[in-house]
Amino acid sequence: MIFETTEGMMEKTALMAAAMLVISCDVAHAGVFETGTGYSYRQSTYNGGAYTRTQAWNASFGYFFTQDSEVEFVYQDSTTHEFVPNVQDIQYRDRVYSLNLVYHFFSDSDPVRPFVRTGVGQLNRDATGTYTGGFSPAGRLDQVTVIGGLGIKARISGRFSIRAEANSYLTGGSISTWRDNIALSVGGSFYF
Repeated sequence: MIFETTEGMMEKTALMAAAMLVISCDVAHAGVFETGTGYSYRQSTYNGGAYTRTQAWNASFGYFFTQDSEVEFVYQDSTTHEFVPNVQDIQYRDRVYSLNLVYHFFSDSDPVRPFVRTGVGQLNRDATGTYTGGFSPAGRLDQVTVIGGLGIKARISGRFSIRAEANSYLTGGSISTWRDNIALSVGGSFYF
């Protein structure tokens, strides 16, 4: 047929635009690998001896395919303990494996670089403990999650940066859950 459908033309236009964007990007600093790690700790204490305590660490491995754009694999492991006397004593262990696209603002030669992250991951949650009356939480939860985040990297040397970031894990991919699962961490990155 001489004329293509509008849908076919839109797909080709989108592919051409993406190809032009990739070709026009500054690739002088592409090909750099980054490995990083981070840690966070949070505790909230309430009346009557109740508390919530969360410890989390993460490790990442990324590849810069342009000066500003990076594809990154991240593993996060966190443990949350929620205790309310005579009501609940629950512990959650969450492991998130994610693949993310990270975009860095400013040049890689600048001492400070903010960044944004978006991606998709697998959440594996194991829960143990009891509620009042002897009930237990569901032992295992496995679900896909969408990741959104932002952060900043402060370059200490040509090969090392200190980083601080905030990530939200959107349960079931729903944007309305962004406040429910926010992780703040501080760590470092090594470039090679």
